[in-house]
Amino acid sequence: MASSEITVTLDSDRALVVLRGEHEAYTAHKLGRQLEALLDEGVPVAVDLREATFIDSTVVGVLLAGKRHADELELEFLLLMGDSTGWPVRRLLEITGLDGTFEIVG
Repeated sequence: MASSEITVTLDSDRALVVLRGEHEAYTAHKLGRQLEALLDEGVPVAVDLREATFIDSTVVGVLLAGKRHADELELEFLLLMGDSTGWPVRRLLEITGLDGTFEIVG
């Protein structure tokens, strides 16, 4: 399995959840639990995909569930992307049309 890491840091107004490397079903469950816990605590979330090189459909499903949960709670949920975001990550969001579903910054 390729290297993957999820880190969570809190600042004054939101949680920053950073995904580094490749993420698929193996890390999707962990990501889902973390997002749900943060949102249930009333913490807005930014998921940083700038160092993600790959995500699969299970991770996209977790991100969508997180966004729906945040919307229900009227909390901010956004994705951070940039030039360093892996091409497969950007492409998956584009071809599924989800780049218009999420608030994407960067």
